[in-house]
Amino acid sequence: MIKISVVIPLYNAEKYLGVCLDSVLIQTLKDFEVIAVDDCSTDKSREIAESYLEKFGGRLKIITLDKNSGSGAVPRNEGLRFSRGEYIFFMDNDDLLINTALEELFNLAEAFNADVVYMERGFLCGEEILPKSFTQAAWDKKNSALDKPKLESDNLTERLEKFLQTGYGWAPWTKFLRRDFLIAQKINFPHVKISEDVLWTFKLVCLAKNFLRISKPFYIHRSLKGSWSHVKREPQERIKFWLDPLIKGLNYLDDFMDEQKFFKQNSHYRFDVTNFFVKMQVAGMLGALKNLNRCELYKIIHEAFSDDKHAALIANLFVVMNFYRDKFLEAK
Repeated sequence: MIKISVVIPLYNAEKYLGVCLDSVLIQTLKDFEVIAVDDCSTDKSREIAESYLEKFGGRLKIITLDKNSGSGAVPRNEGLRFSRGEYIFFMDNDDLLINTALEELFNLAEAFNADVVYMERGFLCGEEILPKSFTQAAWDKKNSALDKPKLESDNLTERLEKFLQTGYGWAPWTKFLRRDFLIAQKINFPHVKISEDVLWTFKLVCLAKNFLRISKPFYIHRSLKGSWSHVKREPQERIKFWLDPLIKGLNYLDDFMDEQKFFKQNSHYRFDVTNFFVKMQVAGMLGALKNLNRCELYKIIHEAFSDDKHAALIANLFVVMNFYRDKFLEAK
């Protein structure tokens, strides 16, 4: 078994992919593999990845999906399925790593027997292909004063309170993970259009035995204006876009919490988690909600639930969305 599998979902990344792979290639720890999962790119991403096969000397695998999945969830799950490393690191195809990142993350995970090493800080860069400057950022502003590695409490109540206060960064690249832990706990990314990282992080927070927080920055995230999640959409399409994770995400949360003794004994936390997730998705719709009347909104929600047995849920969801829309318009 090798030490680390770096999984990179690949989609139309020809502009930045070379720099991303170069940052992995220069890592001080060499006992790793890279699994690039091509989500049916329409540009030269795959050819660029193939041009690095010889440079990585057998440590780079390229997997191509049969059809485009529409999010990073499926490529990451496929990368995990084909991985052989003791640890997994999910990296975005336009980001970069500090050259000591894998070595230091591996050593920290081993020293603390961590299932999850969570990076509270990182660097931000712009759209320059080879960044000349970086800005340090805290993904977790509430804990940014941390000065040395620290294991989170194993008290689930404390962890959930922090989760509900957005005390953890969602992005997959903020976590360095023990592969056996992910496999044993069946932790995969749900196939939703957006917010899959929130649902995935929720499982990590609930199930990790040793959850290590660190503040030293190892990752460079590229902030791009053209991010697909921020594409301008018509109001109807924006509502449908956010309804997808709302519907599928609630099912995902229900299935998971049904299996957990803690949530059976603490139903108020089950409500709090569900309410937190619903409000998050509705917040993504607010800009579109103001441009639709009640009849238009009800029709969109009804179409999202094709089965008539969900009539009560449709009505309740309609009431909730109208409530937040009215609050939003009042604030304006």
